[in-house]
Amino acid sequence: MDSKQRTVCIYCGANEGNSSEILLQSKILAEDLARMGFDLVYGGGKDGLMLLVADIFMAHGRKVIGIRPEKLVKDEELHTGISEIEVVPNMYIRKSRMIELSDILIALPGGIGTLDELMDAFTETKLGFVNKQILVLNVDDYYAGLMTMIGNMVDNGFLKKEDSKLLNFSSSPIGILKKLETFYPQTAKEIDKLALIEIQKGRILTTLSKGKSSYYIPGGKRDIGETDKEALIREVKEELTVELNPSSIKYTGTYRAQADGKQDGVMVKMTCYSADYQGDLKADNEIAEIRWMTYADRDKVSHVDKIIFDDLKDKGIL
Repeated sequence: MDSKQRTVCIYCGANEGNSSEILLQSKILAEDLARMGFDLVYGGGKDGLMLLVADIFMAHGRKVIGIRPEKLVKDEELHTGISEIEVVPNMYIRKSRMIELSDILIALPGGIGTLDELMDAFTETKLGFVNKQILVLNVDDYYAGLMTMIGNMVDNGFLKKEDSKLLNFSSSPIGILKKLETFYPQTAKEIDKLALIEIQKGRILTTLSKGKSSYYIPGGKRDIGETDKEALIREVKEELTVELNPSSIKYTGTYRAQADGKQDGVMVKMTCYSADYQGDLKADNEIAEIRWMTYADRDKVSHVDKIIFDDLKDKGIL
């Protein structure tokens, strides 16, 4: 799996439902999967959770393939904004193609179609026709009834206990992604980081971590499920003790480069923001030094920060 592009199949509803928590947690999971570098296979719909998930992957520059039966192409509007639509004769072939094109299968809350897709994948895996990991996002115990039914099958001797474990239920995106990491260690080809661009009198704020030789623009990696703003606020407070004003946070750019100290091909993506803050800047936790740099100090910073320095200089800011 590490040698080729990873693809996730997401089963989900063509309706949004009436739970704001399901919408939120589905959005968080889709965002995290897209940031981890997964492409998407889904049912090709342009409504409900299908639309939400597909648009998130597209917004992150991921490939999105929709598998659509001929009848639904005639009866419903296609999502023409995705990378590719594959039209198939019927629902049976649709389900087979979704499994075939994917490395891992994830079910979000949905209706009878989602349940049918999930149970078909479960059966195919149990019987050994396919070998795919199946994860289920059980927000607000949405799938509690299914879990109970599977337990009844085991208790009554119709399903082996070890086979019941082929469905991996998690109540949150964090649980899903933790299970995903156990199946596929080092799934992220791209290290996802946030950074604060703070410039005063033509100098940019940088930090030196303990035990490191290169300076970095302050910031760090997001925790699973965090938004850009949440991660940036937390990281800056942990490193510099100041509190960012959430309403003042403004996007300034995204930069990519080879990650320092990592094997070739492992990239770091640095999403940068400016912001106002309260408090006095002080090195904290793993930070050994705070330093204000000019463009002349470019050789002292990491690969991705060099690119940021170049861009800021071209814009006449640094």
